[in-house]
Amino acid sequence: MKKLSVLLIAIFLSVSFLNAAGKIVGGENHSAPSWFKLSFLDITADAKEAEDSNKHLMIYLDLDGCPYCAKMLKESFISKNRTSDFIKAHFDVISMRITGKREITWDENTSMSEKEFAQKTKIYFTPTILFLDGNKNIVTRVDGYRSPENFIHILKYVNAKFYKKMKIDEYLDRVKNKNLYKLKPNKLFSNINDLSRVSTPLALIFEDGSCTQCEYLHNVTFNNKDVKKELKPYTIVRLDASSDKPIIDILGNKTTPKKMALDMNLSYRPTVLLYNEKKLRLSIDALLYSYHFKERLRYVSGKYYKKYDSYRQYSKARKRELLKKGVVIDLSN
Repeated sequence: MKKLSVLLIAIFLSVSFLNAAGKIVGGENHSAPSWFKLSFLDITADAKEAEDSNKHLMIYLDLDGCPYCAKMLKESFISKNRTSDFIKAHFDVISMRITGKREITWDENTSMSEKEFAQKTKIYFTPTILFLDGNKNIVTRVDGYRSPENFIHILKYVNAKFYKKMKIDEYLDRVKNKNLYKLKPNKLFSNINDLSRVSTPLALIFEDGSCTQCEYLHNVTFNNKDVKKELKPYTIVRLDASSDKPIIDILGNKTTPKKMALDMNLSYRPTVLLYNEKKLRLSIDALLYSYHFKERLRYVSGKYYKKYDSYRQYSKARKRELLKKGVVIDLSN
């Protein structure tokens, strides 16, 4: 009888475990600072008012529970530093939610919800920051988190209207401090100069001396067990984005890391380009914590781009799959 009771308890626990729903943890609640502009979301009026004050309009698009949004708001908008001071002096900032229902008036003939606006402007990452001139032209956009040290350069680029003269990556290449970081060896990296000979999925990493997030990539992301697992199918090559050393790209063309980075408008360090079957399938050009990083690796190495029209569709299906299995999805680092 005792053995039967133990067996029944074991069966009950097993069934309970299998039926347990997963959950998402690690998100952060956040709200816009009180000094953001109180807007009726009439974009024509907001852009004109900013221009009349010799400013640009900044639209900060975020998502409930987004840890990257909370981090960037805290570091570059809420904390008192030269970045937040510069924003207050030179920009009118309004906040939107990419799933929001508030009505946006674009012009006298066009209105839409926040969600529809995010879809129209192809917002795939949060936070995304749009910079508009007085005519509502999006003169610069930032997809994903940027550190205060990097964001201040983007703010100066927009404020001085350098977008009329050069691309953002060209400007950043000129002004960033390239003595912040020293490229470090990593046993994961392969020393390959001819990328066209790589037959496996390829993770191509661009770093340089201005990188403020490279230490995090090496010390945290690459040490996560789930990320390590998803990296196994890849050949991983790190390039110095400031180098003029000759290399062969994945299609067999002669180039250099510096030229490649400029030709591809890679303004973030470290940028990770994910290739499979000789094609670029996905770019990681913003800070990602381990869950989001490893899922992008899986999407490319597993060739899920053949099953889904976009990574966004894959991501939604993958979350449902993991939650159904009872997996705890941790969005934090």
